[in-house]
Amino acid sequence: MRTCGRLIAGVFALLFIISTSIMLLLYNLDATLMNSDAYKIALIEEDIYARLPGFVVQQIQHGITSDPCIDSPDQCEGDSGPPAYLRILSDDDWEYLIATLLEPEWLQTTAESVLDQVFDNLNSDASPDPISISLVELKTKFEGPVGYQAVLALLEKQPPCTAEQILRLGAAQLFGGEMDEFLLCNPPEILMDVVEPLMRVAIQSAASAIPDEMAFEHPFSDVPGSTDITEFGDDPVQSFFIASSYLRFGFLIPIVFLFLMTVFAVRSIREWLLWWGVPFLLTGLISLILSALSLPILGWVVPQLMGAAVPTGVSPEILAIGVDLGNALFRQVTQEIMIQAGILAAIGFAFMVSAFFVKPSPKEIGDPLPESSAHQE
Repeated sequence: MRTCGRLIAGVFALLFIISTSIMLLLYNLDATLMNSDAYKIALIEEDIYARLPGFVVQQIQHGITSDPCIDSPDQCEGDSGPPAYLRILSDDDWEYLIATLLEPEWLQTTAESVLDQVFDNLNSDASPDPISISLVELKTKFEGPVGYQAVLALLEKQPPCTAEQILRLGAAQLFGGEMDEFLLCNPPEILMDVVEPLMRVAIQSAASAIPDEMAFEHPFSDVPGSTDITEFGDDPVQSFFIASSYLRFGFLIPIVFLFLMTVFAVRSIREWLLWWGVPFLLTGLISLILSALSLPILGWVVPQLMGAAVPTGVSPEILAIGVDLGNALFRQVTQEIMIQAGILAAIGFAFMVSAFFVKPSPKEIGDPLPESSAHQE
């Protein structure tokens, strides 16, 4: 009878090890992916804010070169594609312009504000509010010396003005004009005194068209609060939030297995230390090994999954940002699992060592009575 009980307890111990390892992964995935701080850390670790201008340049150039209106103008109706004065810019020119207007500090502040708004909405049961981005600082910078220097740098990249274009600049001085008219050519130095005030007026006009705030719908506006989620659907995002809402009860499963293992096997303090120590130690060691192996595996899997999911118009450089962020997030997950697995392994090892200092009982509960005792009765 005792052997059968221990066999059953062994099965529950194995189920405890498996379920605890799975719950460690699911819990840390949920805690990381649903936490805006994890994304902030990943963006800083991968130096995204400093790298972003270069990647945006690659995406812009990728969009320009892949635009059928540029390769085959006869297929387009009307004016399509970027203005001519933008097409002649090199990658270095683009990167200078973008880095001048979008400084890493502003990008970080804006990105973190958006992340906080997104996850505050996700972690609330109320209907999601629109995400807002303040453009006041960017607008002020464009109106000031920074914007003027950026436009001036763009102007210097244009071909010299023709006689006809110089006449147009003269007319613009009298009747005004749009910024596009001043960026088609690089005027001679003698005309800069004429062009400069026109450019400043045009910059002010263009800046006034920039709103103080930009708002857009929450990316998961179709996903209600966790208390309203009741059914799984075909949408993987919706299913993720449903699973996340039930995850808080997930650790009851290994606790039940641990309790049943204790009922079937433990008859003394020494047995309790051993029967708890071994599963805890094995769970910790297995989770540590799997976490260590997961990083190189994910380093190959994440690019494959993202490469198959992103649209064809996304440049490889932008895809690289997504891959780096994905790897950084999973690195945080594995680091948390390693810490927790190490604690479990340490507890299990301490239990096992303690068991050797506890003397076994001469008669454990549930053991058959010795033969001499039976004769005396």
